[in-house]
Formats: sequence, structure tokens, C-alpha cells
Amino acid sequence: MVPPLRGPQLSEQVAQRLSDAIQTGEWGRGDRLPTEAALVERFGISRSVVREAISMLRNAGLVTSRRGSGSFVAESPTVSLRMSIPDPGLQSVVEVLELRRPLEVEAARLAAERRTPSQLRRIRNAMADIDEAVEAGRSGVEEDMAFHRAIAEAANNVHFTAVLDFYNRFLHHAISVTRTNESLRETFMQQVVAEHQAMLDAISASDAEAAARAAAIHLEHAEARLRQAPPDLLKSMLERVEAQSGSPASTTGETR
Repeated sequence: MVPPLRGPQLSEQVAQRLSDAIQTGEWGRGDRLPTEAALVERFGISRSVVREAISMLRNAGLVTSRRGSGSFVAESPTVSLRMSIPDPGLQSVVEVLELRRPLEVEAARLAAERRTPSQLRRIRNAMADIDEAVEAGRSGVEEDMAFHRAIAEAANNVHFTAVLDFYNRFLHHAISVTRTNESLRETFMQQVVAEHQAMLDAISASDAEAAARAAAIHLEHAEARLRQAPPDLLKSMLERVEAQSGSPASTTGETR
């Protein structure tokens, strides 16, 4: 096993390492990638992070997936699209929440209508992963992202996950700030758990309107909780998250 990954954006790190392995010829065109279990052992991470990394490579055009067979190195070329990351700050985080709202509300609605039993299990497992991360003293950011991504996958529209993967770095920064803020108050954490549970319950019940409403409430409350933070505390949170994640000049998406 390679040394386990640590720090923010684990899914991006895994995706980068897998991409490097493909570029250096460890796996050639058409070769099957290792199983999820093998990649979990190789990198010392959770299955949800592996799945997100593989999905990022799939949306980047480097990997294709075949139901029941696994993931394979793609043969078609890709081109890169770049988008500048805005300056860090409260307004940037709020703007990402505004971007998430229409996307994730509709994803939750469609997930309630279209999810398969296996996709529902994946959403449940992702929620359990958040609890395990918090109990282990971790931030739960990666697991939180995986929860929302599992819902997007259950919408069974590849464009939802493609957009999520494209603005992954924006999303990671925003969720890092909101979860840092929420972790400072037990009532906030309880609210987040209840909001996630409401989304899961509605999707499980195939109640599209309730799922959309639960997703909208969750994102609206995330912004409200953030705005309740004292300015000096908010400033220190933003600085701490930025120091942990770095401040890259751009984020990259891939398309055919």
C-alpha cells in the first residue's frame, strides 16, 4: 500500500494519482482499473472517496465504466477547460451556495423519482460515513461531498455529476467553511444531521417534492448558519480553511 493520503480534497488527490498512473503507462488504453476494494487498500481511504475520484476521471474522459465489469482506461482524447477560482471570502462561499441550490434541489427531486435500490444504499452509506468521520475527529468534508454527490448520481442524469465534478474545488472550499462553522455549535451539527436525514427519508419514500424541499431547506439553513458567525470568527475560519486547502489559480474540467 502506498502511504495513505492526508489533508483536503482527497478525491482530487486520488484522481490525480490515478491519472498519473495512466499517463505513465501503469494501465494502458482499455485496461481495467483495480477494484474499489483494491484502491481503498492502496490509498488508505474510504470507498466513497474512491468512487468520487473514479467519477471525476470518468467525467474527464480518462475512464469509462461498464456495469458489472468495473472501470477501464478510455481510448478517446480529451481537452482541458479552465475556470478561475474567485478570491476566498464569505461572498464566494455564499455564491457557491447559490449555485448549489438550483442544481442540488433538482437533483434531489429527480433522485426521489429515479433512484435504484443500490443508489439508495449508496446514499445511506455516504451518510453513515459522515457520522463515522465526525466520531473519528475528522471534518467530514469529503464524506459530506460524497453524500451530496451520491444524490446527484441517483438523479440518473450524467450532467449533474459532471457539473459537480467540474466545480469540485469550489465546493470543497465552501463545504469546508460551512462545516467548520457548524462544528462550533452542537445545535448546528444536530440541524445538519436532521437536514441530511430529511433528504434521505424523502428520497427513500420516493417523495420528489419533499426531497426538493429538504434540499432547499438544507442549503438555505447552511447560508443562514454561516451568516450568524461573528465577523472575527468567520475571518479566522476562512483563513484556516484557505491555509489547509491552498489557493490554486484555477480549477480544471475535462470534456471531449
